[in-house]
Amino acid sequence: MNILFIQSNPLENSHFETLLSDLGYSIVGKVGSCEEGLDLIEVSHVDLIIATIFEDATAQDKECLGSLGAFHIPIILIINEDVPQIYEKVANFTHVFYLVKPFHTNTLESAIRILSQQIRQEPQFIRGTSRGEIIAIKDILYIEVERTYTFIQTKTKRYAFKKSLTLLKQHLPLGRFLQVHRSFLVQKMFVKKIDFEKSQVELEEGHLLPISRRAKHELQSKNLNTII
Repeated sequence: MNILFIQSNPLENSHFETLLSDLGYSIVGKVGSCEEGLDLIEVSHVDLIIATIFEDATAQDKECLGSLGAFHIPIILIINEDVPQIYEKVANFTHVFYLVKPFHTNTLESAIRILSQQIRQEPQFIRGTSRGEIIAIKDILYIEVERTYTFIQTKTKRYAFKKSLTLLKQHLPLGRFLQVHRSFLVQKMFVKKIDFEKSQVELEEGHLLPISRRAKHELQSKNLNTII
């Protein structure tokens, strides 16, 4: 499970890393603010977010929480004391667990276990165009648009669909994919390298795909050269 930890207090960072380690989990990404978390989510595969918010959180932080929840990635929101304005921002999200300190370690473990069920409930397959043809989403390297067709490329086969990328996206867990070009959508976990000088992304199996100027600008503005 890929856990993103959002925490601005270094002392709290150490405490929660130890706590999660004792529970058998590891943090694969650490950022100091909600805005940095949004940047990382856009280019990284994240299964679960643990975010600690303080009562003196800025209005921008509180607004950012609503944007964070829109990604539909399970979130455990930890706060020092109950803050109605923050709760209101996340109350309508069924994938957010609101946790007020102090709490027992078992409470955190239960929250992770409950939310992990939502991770497993993501769409797992896409129906192909032939009868009985099923494509596992986890096997998709990238999706390409060419004229009136959309192609799904896996490690072993290329599938053609007579439907738009927009329609195809409705069947995908978009938090796992990155739009690098208007014609290409890549699965983050298969990205090996982003080369800004050559404006291309390298995937596993040796695939090289172009990056549009817009996507390149957005990625460079986040100062991210690789995908975690």
